[in-house]
Amino acid sequence: MPVEIDLTQRLATIAEATLDIVASDGIDGVSIRAVAKRIGGSTTLVTNYLPTREALLRNAVEHAIHSWAGEIGQVVGQTPAAERLAVVARWACSTTGNDQVLRRLFMEILGRAQPESEALMVLRQDARQSRDLLAGAARDAGAGDAAFTADLVHLVLRGFYVSSLEDPERWNSDSVTPVIDRLVRLLIN
Repeated sequence: MPVEIDLTQRLATIAEATLDIVASDGIDGVSIRAVAKRIGGSTTLVTNYLPTREALLRNAVEHAIHSWAGEIGQVVGQTPAAERLAVVARWACSTTGNDQVLRRLFMEILGRAQPESEALMVLRQDARQSRDLLAGAARDAGAGDAAFTADLVHLVLRGFYVSSLEDPERWNSDSVTPVIDRLVRLLIN
């Protein structure tokens, strides 16, 4: 009788191994062979699920985005409407866990990917969904022009992602949260 494999768990294991490699060796270290070695299996163990390096990168990005969606869903669901924009923006300014590794991976994909890249398409979709989440939170918070507010906060957050990679000691959760809070107050009031 064949062994049943939990596809979601297998893809998560491969994604975590991919992110571990990005953290230790950068994006250039990511290969099917390196991921297989990291999870203690053969290359076939990886290629049965993700046949290319591009698929490995897309899987890592999708895994992170799925995890974030669960987190932000909890945050938004537990926050009064008037406070949602500030809370969502603060959440997006995290520099804990894999945040820096993921930002580095995202920047590498953005800088290197071909226009038809699967990973790039996933990042574009996530950026649009994030901006839409900000627009909904801005409407909930009573922003006069929710679309403008969302655009501005989105662009500031994207700038923070780059800045947090350039100078992580200066631009981290502790230093940017007061800036984001002040920006949100200016945009809402």
